[in-house]
Order: sequence, then C-alpha cells, then structure tokens
Amino acid sequence: MLTAQSFAHMKPFANAFDGRSERFRTAQKCFRSAQFSRYRQAAYAACTREPVMTFDARIDLRHLRVLRALLAENSVSRAAKVLGQSQPAVSVALRQLREIFGDPLLVRSGAGMVRTERAESIAEAVGGLLDEIDELVAPPGAFDPATSDRHIRIVAYLGLGSLLIPAVVKAVRTEAPHVRLEIVQPGPPEVTKQQLQDGEVDLVIASRQGPFQNLRFAPLLECDFACILSSTHALAGQKRLTIEEYLSLDHLSPSPSAVVLGAPIDGRLLDLGYKRNVVITVPEFALARYIVPGSNLVFTTARPYAEELAADLPVNVLDAPPELGRMSAFLFWHEKSHHSAFGKWLRGTVRTVADRLFRECDSDRDIRSTLRRR
Repeated sequence: MLTAQSFAHMKPFANAFDGRSERFRTAQKCFRSAQFSRYRQAAYAACTREPVMTFDARIDLRHLRVLRALLAENSVSRAAKVLGQSQPAVSVALRQLREIFGDPLLVRSGAGMVRTERAESIAEAVGGLLDEIDELVAPPGAFDPATSDRHIRIVAYLGLGSLLIPAVVKAVRTEAPHVRLEIVQPGPPEVTKQQLQDGEVDLVIASRQGPFQNLRFAPLLECDFACILSSTHALAGQKRLTIEEYLSLDHLSPSPSAVVLGAPIDGRLLDLGYKRNVVITVPEFALARYIVPGSNLVFTTARPYAEELAADLPVNVLDAPPELGRMSAFLFWHEKSHHSAFGKWLRGTVRTVADRLFRECDSDRDIRSTLRRR
C-alpha cells in the first residue's frame, strides 16, 4: 500500500507540477502536515482515483517509467530496448520530460550521455515511487507453489556442480511438486538478458555483474577459487599456483568463448588483461571428473566443488592465484517480475538453499566432511 514513504518519493517532483488539480492540492497536505493520518485517505484517493495518476496534463505513469529507464541506461536507444518501445517514441518522451522538469536530464559527454544534477537528485525517487505503485497494484496471492504447474527456467553460469543445483532442485520440488523445472544452458549474456525480458527465463545465477547491468540483482554467495590437478601433474605437490604458472598451463573449461563475459574466471582474466590457454572445452562441469585425473590439465572452480571432486578422485586441490579474487555469485531478474509473488518465492527459495549450504561449509572448515554428510 502507499505509505508516508511513498509520498516522500513524490517530493522531488513537486516543482514539475502546477498544483492546479484540487486532488493534488489535497495530497500535498500530507507533505506539509505532521498529522499524516488525517490526510491518508484523501491523499490515497488523490493518487489512485483516476486510471492514470496525473498531477497535471503533461505527466503520467508512462512518462515516469520512461524516465526511470533513461536515467538507468543513460541512453535513448538502450532505454527503448528495455521498455520494448521504438527509439523515436522514447526520444519524444524525453523531450516532453525535459519540458516538464525544465532541465535537460541527460546531456552529451564524449561518445555517451550523463545525468544532469537535477536528474541525479530525482533518480532514486523515481524508482521508489514506481516500486510502491507496482506493489500496490500487484495481485495478492497470485502464486501458490503447492498447486502451481508452471514451467520454471533458471540459467546458471557458475558451476557448483552437485553442490548448489541439486539442492535447489530438491527445495523447489519439495515446495512446488507439480512444477516443471529446467536448468537452462547459458548463452551469451545479451541473449540471456533478452530471454529475461521476453519471459523465456525466470532467473539467472551468474558470478559477474558487469554483463548484466540494469537488471535487478541480489548477492547469493561468495567462496574461494581453487585449481584441480591430477595427482600425477608436475605441480600437484604445490600449495598454490602463481599467476605466471597459471597462465602457462593447459586448461579445461566449461565456458565456451561466446559466454566469456559472463564466466567468472575468463571474465576476470579479461579485466586484468590476461587470457589463459583453454585447450579443452566441455558442455558441463560434471565431465571434469572424468577428464582431469591422469591428464596435464588444470580445472578451476569454486573451492566447495573442488573439494567434493577431490574427496573420491586422484586429484589435488591447489589455491588459485590471488589475482582471480573470490567467486561471487548473484541472482539476476527482470524488473517486470520484481514484485510478482512467484518471483519473490523463487528468489527466496534459491537464496535460502545457498545460505544453508555455504554457511555449513564455512562453519565446518572441513568441506569434504560436510559434503560426505550429504
């Protein structure tokens, strides 16, 4: 429901509206009076009685949604793509917004565009106001996991093998026994973003934020990288690999060249100006257990998964070069599913599973023991 915080979001827009509407003048009282409860019903009616929330004849919710996309993307063409509108239509809306706010909002800077000071001051308020309105009109109780038979699709870019994904599958099936769950093979990030926008994918699990800018996201987990080498490898007796040693070795990777930007290791190396020598590419992480033993290959993955493989294979686990940093994983989803009951349930389920698994591993400090208990 709309709250005092909702109206606080509206304050930055006060100068853009002429206040001639009797309803708007009534709503303004809730900003000026400490007795918010006295004006709650009047303010609520002022903002919701008409199909389009109009403060004057020039601005409505459509304008605000375009404004949010423009300030998020700093680009008319990218905003048009996010909104599913034509570029000329968004250009017209930007011109109207500039007239309403009496400010350019976006100005040229080199090859791109940047926000003006006025745009910076209202960006957060725009998002907060629209979030409140979306939540207000979202149908309550629209998703019941116990009875739903919908098709759920999750794209997973990071490979935690039998550690995370099976646990997610089990949790989803326990709460929603009639759904169809599909773990989708990842493609190039731009394709995945389009799939989210088109509703072909419900959730993305990835370890890099850069390729998925302008999507909703939440942290999922964080853990160390580790390198797996056959116990017969010349460097198997070392505790860790230096970056020079790492780059000189032959590597096994489950990330094809098309998804390098979304891959945790190759994407990070690309940021550092490095490129490793990947000589074997496989379609899934599970194949590493059959290829690495007895070979001269290095397989880099999350430490929990590396320890799981080492528990029953003739391989050694070495610390990865510190330049790789830690593996951070995030959930990404599209704005349009942010307030849906289904979206909230799915994201909450995945986060609960990740929190439980990695809290156990961190507290035990003996990951092999933790995995064997499963």
